[in-house]
Amino acid sequence: MKYQKYLVLAFVGALFLPMLSAKSAEISREELNLNSVRYIETEDMIGLGFDTAAYLPDNFDPYADEVVVESLNYIEDDVIELGFNTRDFLPEGFDPYGR
Repeated sequence: MKYQKYLVLAFVGALFLPMLSAKSAEISREELNLNSVRYIETEDMIGLGFDTAAYLPDNFDPYADEVVVESLNYIEDDVIELGFNTRDFLPEGFDPYGR
C-alpha cells in the first residue's frame, strides 16, 4: 500500500514536469498598442441577381428599433374539424401542455 502511494505521487509529479520547464511569454507594451493595428475594411457586395427593394415594405429600415404593430401579419388560428374525436387515440390523462 505504501509503495502504491509513492507510485501514484511519482506519476502525478511526472505529469507536472512539463509545466515547470515552460517559459512565460514576455510581451512588451509596444506590441499591444491598438493604434498601431492596421484595419482593412472591405465592402461586402453580395449579388443576389434581383432587386431586393421590390420585396421590402416602403421606407424599410433594418436598423430601426421601433416595430409598428400594423406591419405584423396576423394569422387567425382556424379550428380544423377532422370528423372524429382525437381523444379516442390518445393515452388516458394525456395533457399536451404538461400541467
